[in-house]
Amino acid sequence: MSRLPPTPITQTPLEAQSRYAKITGAESGLGSTYQALFANPQIASKLAELDEIISEGDLEPWIKFTVALTVAKEREATALWDSFEPLARESGVSDAVIDGIAAGTAPRRLLPKEGIWIQFTLEVIRDQMRDSTWEATTHLVGDSGAARLAFIACYYEMMARLNRSFGLDTA
Repeated sequence: MSRLPPTPITQTPLEAQSRYAKITGAESGLGSTYQALFANPQIASKLAELDEIISEGDLEPWIKFTVALTVAKEREATALWDSFEPLARESGVSDAVIDGIAAGTAPRRLLPKEGIWIQFTLEVIRDQMRDSTWEATTHLVGDSGAARLAFIACYYEMMARLNRSFGLDTA
């Protein structure tokens, strides 16, 4: 049961309503989290700015959703998994990647170009980053891309923790 009920758009400040409408839509993957977060519009608006930074990045969307699903699985965040899985499929994440993450076997048995994003994410959120993983990632996306990926993994981990705190994810 939710500890923090969804905030209707009518209860948000007028200047925050356009951001609310955008961030709570199905395409954000975090609609229910942000509906709860808008109990504090200042925090919700600032976090929504971070979400926009993630969306505007130069990484392909399927990579972002691979990271999101990896975090959701690792943190047992079913609400996040359920909201991101269809978005991941739409963005081109393969069934093998989604099934591997869901089964907890990924990145094993995946192509290196798919498995690296999962391995990188796991090492970030487990505080176990290996130099070899960092180097493989920077080889593909550069220092800026690796920094963005680490940020994305930490952002989704924070959202999973908020969901758990708010009672939105009871896994």
